[in-house]
Amino acid sequence: MNPPGAETPSVGQATGHTGPLRAMHWATVALLLATYPAAWAIANATTSAEAAWLTMLHRSLGLAILALTMVRLTWRRRSSVPPLPADLPAVQRLAARGSVVAFYALLMLQPLLGLTASLLHGDRITVFGGVVIPLVLPVDRPYARLVFQVHGGVALLLLALIGLHVAAALYHHFVRRDEVLSTMLPAVRRLSSPDKPGLTEVPR
Repeated sequence: MNPPGAETPSVGQATGHTGPLRAMHWATVALLLATYPAAWAIANATTSAEAAWLTMLHRSLGLAILALTMVRLTWRRRSSVPPLPADLPAVQRLAARGSVVAFYALLMLQPLLGLTASLLHGDRITVFGGVVIPLVLPVDRPYARLVFQVHGGVALLLLALIGLHVAAALYHHFVRRDEVLSTMLPAVRRLSSPDKPGLTEVPR
């Protein structure tokens, strides 16, 4: 029972991610939605000028993702993270932790692989419309081709991880009916009932 004059906690209210983390999450989504099509369009460019522009766009978006991910990771370590449902099985809890680590690792690794491959290839790298990145690595085109292949493989791996992430979010929202997806949405409301088990801290 609450003491006289105390506010009764709202069962319908859930604690979500902080505003900056939500903003950076959806900004990353938007950048990824632009990065993949830009990369796929390079091979279908009709002119060398179009290919150069698409390559510049792809590299710029990749570096933007790298910078945003580093800021996001730093912010995440300094802010509170919504807890996972207390009744979540241990294997799903481990998968959630592993997916977070994998996402941050791949979102930083992928742009670095692309940049390294381009430098090794000896390309003139221009980003954000006019910023030229100096060639700080010796030209080694056979090794560049290898790194480009790894870059392409990691792109597919990241795409698969995104698909699993979306599937897991929908599973939590429509099957388990918990707050996992809601914590990343602008308006966070609790889906669970009053007798639903409590929450435990999500690992960082």
